[in-house]
Amino acid sequence: MARGPSITIVTAGDAGYIGLLTDLLASLRQGLGDKLYPLSILDIGFTEAQRENLRRDYGATVAPLGWDLEYPARSHPPNAFKVLAGRPHLPRHFPGYDIYLWIDADCWVQDASVLAHFIRGAERGNLAIVPEIDRGYWTIHKRPKFWGQNQKAFAWAFGWREGYRYGRNAILNAGVFALRGDAPHWRLWSENYAAALKRPRFGAGAYEGNISFFLSDQTSLNRAVFAQGAPATLLPAYCNWFCGKGTPMFDAERNLVIEPHEPHRPLGVIHLAGEGMKERRWTLKTLQGGTVETRLTYSAVQALAERAKSRGKSAARQ
Repeated sequence: MARGPSITIVTAGDAGYIGLLTDLLASLRQGLGDKLYPLSILDIGFTEAQRENLRRDYGATVAPLGWDLEYPARSHPPNAFKVLAGRPHLPRHFPGYDIYLWIDADCWVQDASVLAHFIRGAERGNLAIVPEIDRGYWTIHKRPKFWGQNQKAFAWAFGWREGYRYGRNAILNAGVFALRGDAPHWRLWSENYAAALKRPRFGAGAYEGNISFFLSDQTSLNRAVFAQGAPATLLPAYCNWFCGKGTPMFDAERNLVIEPHEPHRPLGVIHLAGEGMKERRWTLKTLQGGTVETRLTYSAVQALAERAKSRGKSAARQ
């Protein structure tokens, strides 16, 4: 039989993110079981005990991450920016794999079957990634702006002309993606990001608190696809559900987070990017007609399911 591609799941974190990171890893273990791919973790500040736990409990390869790209006009950029600079260089940090499946640490996997979609897309030489478009996202129902956030991000990184031409495309969310180790996308991404960071700026305001600066690594990957023709497989939103753009629903019988519209498919990856998303308590409509209040972390949803099981057992005894 032909050997399948070697695959690693890659993520990153530090001591402050260890709770979310271990949630992600636990969800992967629950979903994939003994078919869990090798785990590769970029270390931007774990404690020694945390590193040892990741290696012992999950068999993870934990690699320290420095600065892969220079960040001008910032003497001390936030530590998390190391991850943004490191993502275009994953094959260098964890060499030897055919396919790299990246998942942000503020994601968790509810339905691991969607990971196969990413892997199949990458096997064909494409960037497998999810656009931030869905009928359940509030962003597609509002009045379109003449010059929106994505256009501003493209203009900040590559100039007004590119902002106008390419910023109107759907944002490809770089929080979850798969790509072959020999794909040309890595080089294009790295070169684009370096070019964006080196553009002349005026004053600290060009960087401090600037959302376009924060998004420039993702914008650079989007540029590789939309401006430079790097091939991509675009997956549906349930493969990487961006909760900040669409409140999901909850199936109280199956204890699953689901799409807010028919056919109410269970979400594959639940992504909690954005300010306050990780701590927020959500009020979710249930498929059965009520509501449930919960955070949307893996641990919180698991606890919700456990409480439901306990209530069911108690009712059965009565």
